[in-house]
Amino acid sequence: MTGLTTATNVLENNSLSSSEDWSHTLTKKVGLQLDHSEGINRLKRFLSPQLAETVLKCNDTDLFKCHRREITAAFLDLRGYTAFTDRAEPEEVMELLRHYYAVAGKVISKFEATLEYFAGDGMMIFFNDPVPCENHAEKAVRLGIEIRDKVKELRVGWLKKSYNLDLGIGLATGDAAVGNIGFEDRMSYGAVGKVINLAARLCGVAKGGQILTTQKTLSKVENLVEAERIEELNLKGFDRAVSAFNILNLKHQPDSLKHVRSIPIPQLLPRLAAPRL
Repeated sequence: MTGLTTATNVLENNSLSSSEDWSHTLTKKVGLQLDHSEGINRLKRFLSPQLAETVLKCNDTDLFKCHRREITAAFLDLRGYTAFTDRAEPEEVMELLRHYYAVAGKVISKFEATLEYFAGDGMMIFFNDPVPCENHAEKAVRLGIEIRDKVKELRVGWLKKSYNLDLGIGLATGDAAVGNIGFEDRMSYGAVGKVINLAARLCGVAKGGQILTTQKTLSKVENLVEAERIEELNLKGFDRAVSAFNILNLKHQPDSLKHVRSIPIPQLLPRLAAPRL
């Protein structure tokens, strides 16, 4: 009996030891999973969600090397921001920006856009990289219209506080060089090229409530939107005047801009020479 008892105790002790090891291993794995999940959430706070997912899922170190791709770029900028910051207290400015970014950020996530940066009141967004998107021009237009309409709602409250702010947007489609930009200790994923400059310049001249774009972008969404041609623009850094259009609305969602007479796009485009992009 003594031998049997000893053997039983050994088996029980080994079983307990094995159970403890298994429990320890499981706890460790669960902890790693939680750490990984928390890491993903943290990463998404600093990168666009799709870029964060791409980083985590891919082991290819060449993934973010410079490459050429057609994208649609969007620049957003608040009109009247400089005058506002001159009069307002810094805390007021910070509070307004937090609210504005929270609203715009939800729309950016909804349309799976890549947010390259935001600084002060400005944002630069692009579509079709790192995640390919065939209808990138359409997504950019829809994003622009939705953020513009959200800002219209915000503007009601801003005006009550004497904050005369409004949103100008510039959109352009074309080839860009996309990839990592920066230096060894601090890298950012971004796009450069004429299309970026064009979108930025269009945003710079857009009035409050306008979404300015080019014939190239508009031709990709001509069945989707109502637009009006504005005068040709002489933009800084461009040798030729750019034929520009103000996107008014989605055709199936008329709003207060409906009274503005727009020129039917199919009739308009054949009469215009395509600008050099």
